[in-house]
Amino acid sequence: MKHTLFLLSFCYISFISAQDSTKTKVETPKIITKLMYGNTINIEGLDFKFVGTQSDSRCPKGVQCVWAGEVIATVNILKEGTVLERKRIVFSATSKAQSLTGNIFSSEAFNVSGLGVGPYPEYRNKIKKEDYYINLEIRN
Repeated sequence: MKHTLFLLSFCYISFISAQDSTKTKVETPKIITKLMYGNTINIEGLDFKFVGTQSDSRCPKGVQCVWAGEVIATVNILKEGTVLERKRIVFSATSKAQSLTGNIFSSEAFNVSGLGVGPYPEYRNKIKKEDYYINLEIRN
């Protein structure tokens, strides 16, 4: 009888602690989108336009380089057609996008960050400016 009572008590305690939801971590929803050169994406009343790359010194596939390189992209932030801010973002091989604020845009409602620029250069193939794109991460 003692063994049965002990077993029932153990099962009861296990079920109670299994229902504890205070330790559950909820991940903030995020959206990843591809913003092509010259295109605009609207996020909560603001337009983000990829206006170009200032430089692309990334080491091409098929070549051995001393330095991995970086690409510098420019994004305009517009509201109702008026440029509010022009962001210069540096994408290096060792980190995500870097700008003066760390993000392309940040507000109480959402954050926009750059994850990378594509396509990646290949030896003997020049990338046309209209083929460039930025992968954006949008978090609420």
